Amino acid sequence: MHQRFGPDRVIDTLLDEQSILGLAIGVGHNGFVPIPEIQFLAYLHNAEDQIRGEAATLPFFSNGQFTNPMVLRIAGLGYQKGFGGHFHNDNSLAVLRDIPGLIIACPSDGADAVKMLRECLRLAREEQRVVVFIEPIALYPMRDLHRAKDGGWMMTYPPVDDNIAFGKVGVFGGGTDLAIVTYGNRRYLSTQSQAELEARGVNTCIIDLRWLAPLPIEAVLEATKGCNHVLIVDECRGTGSQSEVLMTLFAERSKVATARHVAGDCFIATGPAYAASLPSKDSIISAALALVQGDG
Repeated sequence: MHQRFGPDRVIDTLLDEQSILGLAIGVGHNGFVPIPEIQFLAYLHNAEDQIRGEAATLPFFSNGQFTNPMVLRIAGLGYQKGFGGHFHNDNSLAVLRDIPGLIIACPSDGADAVKMLRECLRLAREEQRVVVFIEPIALYPMRDLHRAKDGGWMMTYPPVDDNIAFGKVGVFGGGTDLAIVTYGNRRYLSTQSQAELEARGVNTCIIDLRWLAPLPIEAVLEATKGCNHVLIVDECRGTGSQSEVLMTLFAERSKVATARHVAGDCFIATGPAYAASLPSKDSIISAALALVQGDG
């Protein structure tokens, strides 16, 4: 891309997150829509104030006179095997969700990623928004779903005019015994779990949030209407995760039996223990059966 479009459009920066975001803010001030990239979510934290204290607050403190739109791409979340520990596997999104006005998008497959990124660019260009696009890094190479070489997670590149509207959730399956509300890597594992749950007589649908901030509250409530149970599957930590606000939502706005299944309140390990603190296919099935059978 650097060779094709040149250094005026594709900038090979220093590996310094504060410089990357500071440059993006300046580019946004000058009428462009920058797409900065932070290599891993864990590397955002030393530069987070560039978003909280500068980019996302400028329209507020200037009473809408000034903006610095951008789409910040960040490879993140867990399930990477064997390297980096919590520096390459980071499931802490709370630092972003706490910023008023910030939009957070998180796709779960290749086609959704393309269509959501198009919508994120529209939001930045037309509405001058600051958008964070979280890319589940463990899903980058994912091709298969249930067995080797089944190609179950391969997608067709969507037409150029196809996008996913801001706030639109994904609904997969029509079961009403159980709705699994999830996103990112967890949609992949929940889809694996869905087949086994169906085989055990639990008719299941999966609700992919897609948009983590602001949460698509009304869309989630509509998608789960008529379901007997709701299981929130969140790969972020129990403390400070999306699951907390979702549990509150269902407690306040719904009478459906609800439980959550989340990651442990700890850093993600490296080596063979890379997924030890995270939900798995088997743990999702166990949590779903416990909820549906009345033991949740």
